[in-house]
Amino acid sequence: MTLHDVLAGLEPEAIPYPLSRLYAMLSGGRVFGDFYRIVARQVKEKLHAGRVLDIGTGPGRLPVLIASETPLLHVIGVDLSADMVKMAGEDAGRRGLKNVGFRQGNASELPFKDREFDLVLSTLSFHHWKQPEKGLDEVYRVLREGGEAWIYDIPRRIDKTMFAYMKRKYGFLQAWALRLHALTEPFYKESEIERLAMESRFRRHEITRTLIAYKLILYK
Repeated sequence: MTLHDVLAGLEPEAIPYPLSRLYAMLSGGRVFGDFYRIVARQVKEKLHAGRVLDIGTGPGRLPVLIASETPLLHVIGVDLSADMVKMAGEDAGRRGLKNVGFRQGNASELPFKDREFDLVLSTLSFHHWKQPEKGLDEVYRVLREGGEAWIYDIPRRIDKTMFAYMKRKYGFLQAWALRLHALTEPFYKESEIERLAMESRFRRHEITRTLIAYKLILYK
């Protein structure tokens, strides 16, 4: 049994109320905001039209941002927490966005038909998936042929380069908060991510870095 397995067993897959409200508040901070803007820009550079799914969407900040910046994309966010889905829908409604929607659902049993999406995203939620292998099978199922999945998550080990960048841009406390967070949550080591990708149904993959997270790209 790995450290990831131990930590994962201690943590719920869905963030329960009222912790969902605390997470929503934290996700509106500068670090999350910068990260979501980077991801939204990458999506915009990749797709100008089509359907995008965001798994573990939380309060929906990323889908709302993508939908507002790329109006020809239809973005769906799915989360296991009913309260997260409620907050996300309310935010999209206040902004008058018609090309974004939210549903309650689990990564290991996505409530969508086969080959519905051109791109599947997951930002900072992959370590919460209780059945990551089954979740990746579901991602493969809902992707169209030639589609891609982009999975972003915090690495188990925050290296010196990332720590120095965080310290320089966001300050000492934020840098240490990220390092401590990486040690107390069930994040994966890069070797574990590599194994999950290799054992999945996807034909190939690559791993890059984006600000505070690694980016696993899976090609169908």
